[in-house]
Amino acid sequence: MAIKQPFDTLVQQLASSRHYIYALEVTIKNDNGKNIRPDGVLMNELRIHKGYVESKDKDDSIDEEINKKLYKDGYPKTNILFQDSETAVLIQNGEEVQRVKMQEVDQLQAILKTFIEYKPKYLADFESALEKFKEDIPTIVDTLRNLIAEQNETNPTYVKARDTFWEMCQQEINPQITPEDIREMVIQHILTEDLFKSVFDESDFHHENNIARELEGLVNTFMNRSVRQNQLGELGHYYKTLNAQAATVADHHEKQKFLKVVYENFYKVYNPKGADRLGVVYTPNEIVDFMIRSTDYLLEKHFGRNLHDENVHILDPATGTGTFITDIIEYIPAQYLKHKYENEIHANEVAILPYYVANLNIEFTYKQKMGVYAEFPNICFVDTLDNTGGLAYKGMQKLLFGVSSENAQRIKNQNTRKISVVIGNPPYNAKQPNYNFQNSNKAYQGVDKRIKDTFIKMGNAQNQNIVYDMYTRFYRWAMDRIDENGIVSFITNRNFIDTRTFDGFRKCIQEEFDYCYILDTKSDVRANPKIAGTTHNVFGIQTGVAIMFLIKKEERNDNGCQIYYNGALQDDWRKEVKLEWIKNLQFSNIHFENIAPKKGNWINQTDNDFDEMIPIISKDKSEAIFRNFSRGLESNRQEWVYDLKKEDLVKKVKFFIHCYESVRKSTDKELGEIIKWSRSLSDLINHPIIYILGHDIIYWSG
Repeated sequence: MAIKQPFDTLVQQLASSRHYIYALEVTIKNDNGKNIRPDGVLMNELRIHKGYVESKDKDDSIDEEINKKLYKDGYPKTNILFQDSETAVLIQNGEEVQRVKMQEVDQLQAILKTFIEYKPKYLADFESALEKFKEDIPTIVDTLRNLIAEQNETNPTYVKARDTFWEMCQQEINPQITPEDIREMVIQHILTEDLFKSVFDESDFHHENNIARELEGLVNTFMNRSVRQNQLGELGHYYKTLNAQAATVADHHEKQKFLKVVYENFYKVYNPKGADRLGVVYTPNEIVDFMIRSTDYLLEKHFGRNLHDENVHILDPATGTGTFITDIIEYIPAQYLKHKYENEIHANEVAILPYYVANLNIEFTYKQKMGVYAEFPNICFVDTLDNTGGLAYKGMQKLLFGVSSENAQRIKNQNTRKISVVIGNPPYNAKQPNYNFQNSNKAYQGVDKRIKDTFIKMGNAQNQNIVYDMYTRFYRWAMDRIDENGIVSFITNRNFIDTRTFDGFRKCIQEEFDYCYILDTKSDVRANPKIAGTTHNVFGIQTGVAIMFLIKKEERNDNGCQIYYNGALQDDWRKEVKLEWIKNLQFSNIHFENIAPKKGNWINQTDNDFDEMIPIISKDKSEAIFRNFSRGLESNRQEWVYDLKKEDLVKKVKFFIHCYESVRKSTDKELGEIIKWSRSLSDLINHPIIYILGHDIIYWSG
């Protein structure tokens, strides 16, 4: 067994180079429903199994071990590789296809290549079903939208039920919710029933969960069972193949990972703009485990308490699929869990599909650990950033009047609790990359005012829009929400660490907290184009991320906020190396650098006296050379109104006018993506362009 670990590492790296996953000792179900535990499982990115590995001791007879595993224990015969440090044997579809000496490099390479690249028929079927699903979903969604639009005009029972549910959502979730938002909730509700049956074998969820029950009643005003089945018939193959794969997953953690990947892919196909805006990407379990362990350590270090202690209320304000809550349930000792689960663990989610998934995930995890099912009573269907009822600053209390739904009662209950820990992975999305996408973040009056009065007021940011990133909004909300003795534990975009734009954010941390610990995972692809997000970033994204723990104490630190920074992780470390490093990391063993802030700068501090000089421009005009300044003359569409040749410019402008007028005269006013749109241009959409060729002038009639 001495070479088992290096052999697993070899398979892991070969798999990773082909964008596959190799997981060790995952419990699965065989065809007879019996739990088995191969030494290694090879999966694709959707966590569908491709093959299995069994490592044996050289003193055992490898052929006897193969027969025992395949015919007595019921191990899969589709694609399984056995090795005993001297010989490697590959079985595919019950037949031996290769047997090699492991000391022969070429032979070993050949057998590993055959093993890793093999695609079982069920995997090919699943990939085919997934592609068909991607093709069918837009058509099915359009059909459902048209059906609901028809109900709006012809079905008064539906309209009455919709308006009742709409009013409830406006009061409990977000006042800006529209009938179109209700429509999308209804569609996601319809599409997910078979999804949950497939993965969780949970057929009653849509009738028992408090929000799902309301939506089910809404759906029943215009769709019976047969109509629903006819509408979704095209998705049957996808759900069937999904169910076949879900049936093989016995390991609880693996079931969670499988569900999260299914959810990610479903949501990105169904609603790509929503997925981008909400930051639909799940947090690796290695990071979640580290953050929970570290938060527990810091609670004990600074307050002499632990996560399992009574009156330590824990809140995940953007729970997604419930990853942090499920891991907290796993972490808390069983003797404390019942009380914590019923009273002191809280979660919020604003999108209906992840809200459903989180409910199922959390309740399933509790049942696995405690042996009994119990409804999770503390998950709220609410927009956290709009739920200011529990915040401490003056004038922001928001009560729910005249609403007696179960969800409203949950929100009220949460808002009365003193929250000791706010933990999670809030979305981070500063702005839409292009106005053409029509996918901007919504405004949050209360939280945004707090950002303006704190982060922006204390900083020198010229591009203030970036400061209203979704993750900074969650930081501001959490900073106001935690008790006078509390911890905020977030993993977010890392740009708050060293960009000039966030100097006010950093100053507020220094002013409002006593301790700040930062673990910087780096790998910002935009700052370092030599690396790739998929291979080097812990989330597999372009944006660098960092974990920050903020500690607030009622008895303030006389020395001011103590800021500790660790930047040991390097840009060029591969994702799996970083996650393995974090997995084995104990907070008490981290070597932190104690930062001495300089005018709001934490790292990369310059050694010059620029800050002592008079600025050319400044928001505080009394200190600047120039009292008035602006961004200057800007067109927002340079590629269309500038050119080196007049005749080329005329052609471009005429084409631009043609595109603009086509949209202006259309009935749906769909902007399209041919020309670059901006807010100011779209605001002019009802005014025709007049182009005077002789004078080379364009102007709008308005």
